[in-house]
Amino acid sequence: MGIRNLFKGLALLCSVVLSIHAAQAQEVFQNHDVLPIASAIDDAGEIQQVGFNSMCCDGNCDSCDICQTSPCDDGFADALCTPPWWAHRTGVFGEFLYLRPGNTDTVYAIEQNDATAGAFPTGPIGTTAVDFSAGFRVGAMLANTYTTSLVVAYTHWEGDTQDSIARNGTNVLNSQIIHPSTFTTGGNSLQSSASSSISFDQIDGIYRHKLFCTDTTIFNWSGGFRYGQMEQGLLAQQDISVATGLVTVDTDIDFNGFGLLMGIDAERRSCKTGMLCYTKGVASFLGGEWTGTYRQSNQFGGGVVANQYEDFRITPVLEAGLGVGWQSDSGCIRATAGYTATCWYNALSTRSYVDAVRSGSYVDVDESIAFVGLTSQLEFRF
Repeated sequence: MGIRNLFKGLALLCSVVLSIHAAQAQEVFQNHDVLPIASAIDDAGEIQQVGFNSMCCDGNCDSCDICQTSPCDDGFADALCTPPWWAHRTGVFGEFLYLRPGNTDTVYAIEQNDATAGAFPTGPIGTTAVDFSAGFRVGAMLANTYTTSLVVAYTHWEGDTQDSIARNGTNVLNSQIIHPSTFTTGGNSLQSSASSSISFDQIDGIYRHKLFCTDTTIFNWSGGFRYGQMEQGLLAQQDISVATGLVTVDTDIDFNGFGLLMGIDAERRSCKTGMLCYTKGVASFLGGEWTGTYRQSNQFGGGVVANQYEDFRITPVLEAGLGVGWQSDSGCIRATAGYTATCWYNALSTRSYVDAVRSGSYVDVDESIAFVGLTSQLEFRF
């Protein structure tokens, strides 16, 4: 009988203690707007992303600028202080670029039936065309808040190629690089060759800020500065005649510019799988000097043909990207892969410069140089 009364007393005491703790827990939930687990499931039955006020912070974008630290001491760190999936983080990244340049192919020789003024082409054309080549982009991010960050990035890419063409039968080769004041076609023009290269470097300093977000989508805008540099080179050789021998043409084009940068990017992520898709666009306007040099020399004399060209201009650089990726639940690891396209407008290309030197006209010497291909990026964030 005494034992039974003892158990009843213990049960009554436990119920009182549980009631007190339940009341305290309810008060904390109400004070910190923490929703019960059942409330974290929307009408469609989908679990929301991990965040602040519920299992998902995405729907509470207005209060995501800061994390309330005091509730973490009450045992609600996971519910209240976990950064949203889209939060700006401090970290580093590396990106692999596999690009091919466009509007840079140069025709250096054409086969024709003879060396007379009425000659006609017979088919083969000598062209230098840089194929896909590898490059990279590396950088670091410094987060100020969950919605703002500073980004510094360096990009480098380069590609080169070489090509040669030999005449068939009694046909001859007509050079498209040699200045027309000298012989561009000879009866013994048996072979012609050329090599070309192109490279660019970019250094970016960017401020990035959240524009708006939803439960599964985030938009960011960015602004900053960019330094851009591009180099192009061409070396062409052809046997013209006994009088001149081997004729060599060497051209070099350089650009160094600095200007403003602005852009926008968007992402959509699945909380169930961590998979995401992204798109981005960046525009920069680089003011700088385009310089070009042209030098032609002959093996057996005959003088040197030379030219130097300079022009200061604004070169807009537009970039666009689209792809997919994966991000860990903690947000510390992120991997993406996609397609990218970049175009340098109002630029000076090798073929446009050579055509200007050969024609003697330097009006509207400009061309758009594009770079298109694949990209993959890996980020480590803290």
